[in-house]
Amino acid sequence: MILRRGRLAGALVAAALVAGCGSVPAPAPAPPPVAAPTTTTPTTTAPTPPPSRAKAAVDATAPAAEERSGVTLGVAVLDRTTGQTVANGEGGTPLRAASVAKLFTIVDILTRREAGEVQTSQADEQRFRRALTFSDDEAMNALWSSYDGPEGIRRVASALGLGSTTPPDDTSQWGEVRTSAQDVATLYAYVSTRLAPADRDFVLQALAAAPATAADGFDQGFGLLDPSRRGTAAAKQGWLCCFGSSVDLHSTGFPDAGGRYVVVLLSNQPRGYDAARTLLDDAASAARDALAD
Repeated sequence: MILRRGRLAGALVAAALVAGCGSVPAPAPAPPPVAAPTTTTPTTTAPTPPPSRAKAAVDATAPAAEERSGVTLGVAVLDRTTGQTVANGEGGTPLRAASVAKLFTIVDILTRREAGEVQTSQADEQRFRRALTFSDDEAMNALWSSYDGPEGIRRVASALGLGSTTPPDDTSQWGEVRTSAQDVATLYAYVSTRLAPADRDFVLQALAAAPATAADGFDQGFGLLDPSRRGTAAAKQGWLCCFGSSVDLHSTGFPDAGGRYVVVLLSNQPRGYDAARTLLDDAASAARDALAD
């Protein structure tokens, strides 16, 4: 009802204006609409974070691999604080493990002992130590045959998800176990975090006590155990000759015992241990420098 009265009054006023003036002036044009103000948020680009020290260490080993033609150098670095493992392009390449296979076998036996599946003797304890320190082949032979070495490699590979680790085709030849730098880094992560503390300490102390000369007379002072930079390194070395015209030479472990990083250097190189050792010395030294505080 109120709306209708308003309309009627408006109509009467309009009629009066028409009568009095004769015409109605055109309405003024409406002002243009005012655009709403816009706010522009400045874009910023976050700075690229520096590469991790693990990656820097892996990258630093590249020049060493270029010292000789025909070299396969698998490199992996584990940061135990972050859990990150960084590897180079050949870090997943399966190579003959040589004496690094001893660490796999001993970890398998210790894990089974912790689970109550096997019992070990005092003689076995001595074999563990000699295999890890002196890299004693006779000690490894006894452990390999007594504790089902080939199946032990499968057990460790399955439990840890090691995609490049397999038993040897000739099951009597434990040195021909195949593994990669990445898989060895994962094995060290297991040793340092999942073995029972007493077993972990036993393994790491044995590796740290490796003498310069192995049981077979081979000089273990290369790579992480290079005497010029050894410090408190705890490492398992490996060497194997000769398949075709090549040798296998490896250095794996902690540049500093109980430290943050694990460095794994697995190599297949042309024959000539002197040149092969120099290459691993250079690679290990470059990795150490990149990891230094």
